[in-house]
Amino acid sequence: MGVWGNQGQMCCAASRTFVDAKIYDEFIKRAKEKAEKRVLGDPFKLNTEQGPQIDDGQFKKILSYIDIGQKEGAQLVTGGKPFGDQGYFIQPTIFKDVKENMR
Repeated sequence: MGVWGNQGQMCCAASRTFVDAKIYDEFIKRAKEKAEKRVLGDPFKLNTEQGPQIDDGQFKKILSYIDIGQKEGAQLVTGGKPFGDQGYFIQPTIFKDVKENMR
């Protein structure tokens, strides 16, 4: 939840999680399941867990970072694409095998 709150648009978004190697694979599995179950949509509906990005600029910036992550060698586990055909929605996205020097 550290990065998904407020669609990740906050000063203290926890964009990285450091996980002990002993539980890494299970953590990735559970995080993927949780991400894929998130409800995206109208933020005024009670069951919505994630609304859109604030504007086209932020939408494009996030998608560019997803692209950069892949180009720098992080493995996309789930998400990473626009969601729906209206608004600035982005699927909840998880990478694995991210190195500290990656943007």
